[in-house]
Amino acid sequence: MIAKIMNRVDFGGLVNYAHNDKSQTKRANLLAHEGVCITDNKTIADSFYVQAAMRPNRKKPVKHIALSFSPRDAERFPDNEEGDALMAEIAKEWLKRMGIVNTQFIIARHHDTKHPHCHIVYNIVDNDGNVLSDRNERYRSARICRALTEDYGLYIARKNSKEQNLNRLRPQQMKKAQLKTAVLDARQTSNNWESFIAELSKRHIGMQTTSNKLTDKVVGLSFSLDETHSAGSRLDSSLSYSNLCIFFGQALEELIFQPHVQATECGGGPTNSQGWRDKDEDKDKWKLQQQTKYKPSKRRR
Repeated sequence: MIAKIMNRVDFGGLVNYAHNDKSQTKRANLLAHEGVCITDNKTIADSFYVQAAMRPNRKKPVKHIALSFSPRDAERFPDNEEGDALMAEIAKEWLKRMGIVNTQFIIARHHDTKHPHCHIVYNIVDNDGNVLSDRNERYRSARICRALTEDYGLYIARKNSKEQNLNRLRPQQMKKAQLKTAVLDARQTSNNWESFIAELSKRHIGMQTTSNKLTDKVVGLSFSLDETHSAGSRLDSSLSYSNLCIFFGQALEELIFQPHVQATECGGGPTNSQGWRDKDEDKDKWKLQQQTKYKPSKRRR
């Protein structure tokens, strides 16, 4: 279960989207509502507008929440009164735990995707004219979603889940998601750097190192698949260089400079004739560069 939180300016268009009961694909149906007239979408939007007018300086009084569940939970949310009631109950509990009370809202379910989901529209201006706090709302929501998932016995996806709906991602996002999944899979099936590099090679993934110019120590890793490149830490926190060192119980330098280990395409930086980086040669070059730099003479007083 995940909640995507969005800020909006206009109630009218959002209500028409969330409660689009005329669309054959969405087949939206209203699960629950509070403080609005539900004669039609116009009266719903007008109800929101009247209350938001108590805070005319609030530029974005509209909150839109897309509450989504795993496709594996589809059996828990059948297209009937029982499934609708459970989804409405969870959505209301999410609102309550988020502190979204004493205000107008609607909850509408859509049927246009494989995963069960609903849309919540609520007024950030409550019934007394106060503005509901949205401080740290995304962090609080993530914690509450995890708790609700456990409380209601919903499916908990693995961190390296392949069930992400890639068809809904943009091309570049899709490639990055595929790279992330492949690297996480390689990490999961490896117990040291050598096997990790071998698993990456099987998946046609390149690994490049980033070194500190002064100490020549590896400080970061990046991965590439075709034309997609990304730092390990940006893909996932578990793929940062420091976390991988902890996971494998060994720093990458310990592997690179062991003479019995063969060179791979994953190494970064210049190498010598044997395929290994020559640290002494690099340091000599650095010292020479430092000596040739212009140093201003001390000014006499």
